[in-house]
Amino acid sequence: MQLPFAVRNPSLLTQLTPYVVAAPFNRPLLDVSPFGASPATVIDPTKLESASFLDLLHRLDGLTFGPEGMPMPKWVFYDCAEIPGAIYGLACPAERLWPVARELFQVPDGYAGLVPLSMYIALPMQTRGVWFGHNLASAGPALRTAGLLDVDLRGLGALTKGLALRCFGARTFWGATQWLSKALFIHVKFGPLRLATAWTPAHSEHETLTYGFDVTDASLRASMGDPTVTLPKIDPDFWLEGHDTTAMRDLQDRIEAGERFVIPGAPRHSQGAVHVPITQVPAWGPGLGHGLGG
Repeated sequence: MQLPFAVRNPSLLTQLTPYVVAAPFNRPLLDVSPFGASPATVIDPTKLESASFLDLLHRLDGLTFGPEGMPMPKWVFYDCAEIPGAIYGLACPAERLWPVARELFQVPDGYAGLVPLSMYIALPMQTRGVWFGHNLASAGPALRTAGLLDVDLRGLGALTKGLALRCFGARTFWGATQWLSKALFIHVKFGPLRLATAWTPAHSEHETLTYGFDVTDASLRASMGDPTVTLPKIDPDFWLEGHDTTAMRDLQDRIEAGERFVIPGAPRHSQGAVHVPITQVPAWGPGLGHGLGG
């Protein structure tokens, strides 16, 4: 796979193969060659021949979110991802898969297809071009834990999400994650994240934030590590500690009162804690997203 710009870890482009999971009625709406990349292999979730690949995709979800207690049942995968939305990811052909990964994914004997090592799932919202992120998964951490230390998968999550959002045709993006999630370090690569919630009892994990941003060429290329792209820098007004539920509730109260906030950059680790930068802004104008909450 080739792209017309540099990425953080170019070895991913030579090692891995892109794929898209999309129902036949959604497929025409997708760009299976985002940024001119090699055409993705299209997996149809309504075909029996796709069953083995989709089982491996479900396994990837379990490896990523099982330790966090949030793996998806297969029916949720089908009803809430594969049919109404789309999945873009990077995979390795089974014949080139490392033995450690083959065991971890429980690849069936004789399987000769692709084994997904990353995926990004998103769902279209009511407004055209506005998408909501459902799931970002990368096998990198699980493979490192299993002892595969000589394969460089750095940047796999960010590369996958950047290509996926271009594939989906997203113009405005919304997502939800937890204050302590490692995925937050990926999400901030797309630029300042506007906050719609800071404390979310509607979610099973109350310590969830809802965030959004404009999807532009610059934001996508920056997320994937293009050194020629520089996004605006915003200084933080304060830092929210990832366990401080009182601060989350206070920030939620301020959001509901009409104040506007963004996460301007990456969290930082300090004395065993994670602190997330927060900046108050006058409004969510150009460069800070639009389409939800004014």
